[in-house]
Amino acid sequence: MARSVENAPNYKERLLVSGREDEFYFNSYERSGSVLVSFARKNVIDEFLNPIAAVKGFVWALYIGPSILPFKLENLQSIQSDYVLSFPTSDQVTISKNEQDLSEKQVQASYLEAIINYTYQKNSNSDLFNQGIDEETLKQTKTEYKDYKQFRILGLGILSFFLVTLTINYFVVNHLNQVAADYEQEIAGYQENFAIIDRTKQEKQRKLVLFQNSGMQSGNLLSYYADEVGVTVPKEIQFTEMELFPLAQQLKPKHKVETDNSKIIIHGITINSKVLDDWMEDLERKEWVQSVEVINYSRLDDFNSIFHIIIHING
Repeated sequence: MARSVENAPNYKERLLVSGREDEFYFNSYERSGSVLVSFARKNVIDEFLNPIAAVKGFVWALYIGPSILPFKLENLQSIQSDYVLSFPTSDQVTISKNEQDLSEKQVQASYLEAIINYTYQKNSNSDLFNQGIDEETLKQTKTEYKDYKQFRILGLGILSFFLVTLTINYFVVNHLNQVAADYEQEIAGYQENFAIIDRTKQEKQRKLVLFQNSGMQSGNLLSYYADEVGVTVPKEIQFTEMELFPLAQQLKPKHKVETDNSKIIIHGITINSKVLDDWMEDLERKEWVQSVEVINYSRLDDFNSIFHIIIHING
């Protein structure tokens, strides 16, 4: 609703037929003689303001009706829109419902919002015009807006801090995981080397036991027998294998190595059986030889034969 009333301290009360003053929003344009007032019930206007507040919008000013139109427009006799504003004197303003058709030269209602915004932005500090939100409410709104803005800035700062921290943490954890994987791979290599060293030590121990049980450490028996056999071998005989003190049985894990110190096993090639027989007779004449046993003798070709003999040593 819009009215033009006498400029008196209690003009708002005389405008209201029913209801209290704090139940209405008022816009007013004051002159010394009269006041142009636009007003509406708060419960009606709040239906439009509540959705704004729901999305964290803040209302700085509220304009109701045509009371702002003469605010910047000067030297006019009247302004016509949905209402007709007349200016009989410099101190008087009247308002009435416009019952006539609007012409192109008149201010159309669709332009009203743009005119209000323009005029108030240009003269927002004027004492003549009072917008619909009272100073106390406006002050509270500005305080809430300031707090909300600081909260948003602080919130964005905290979120940015945590985002940067999480990003850095992500890359650091990935780097540490990669370093740990590299160390695990390196440790696995060391463990494999340790296993090889351990197997080598076990093999060394096994061979030491074999050596101790073979009799090699007691005098020069092996070299003696090897020399004795070697000096008796005729040139017509060639050795392919000679085994001194062969194993008494197959090697078994965690079993003592045992050798037969009473045998020398020889594999070789001879041109004929006579040469082999003569050599065996020479061996049997040795004091340390108990007997010579032929295990195998077979013809290899027209010129050579292969043999396998065992020399039994006196105990």
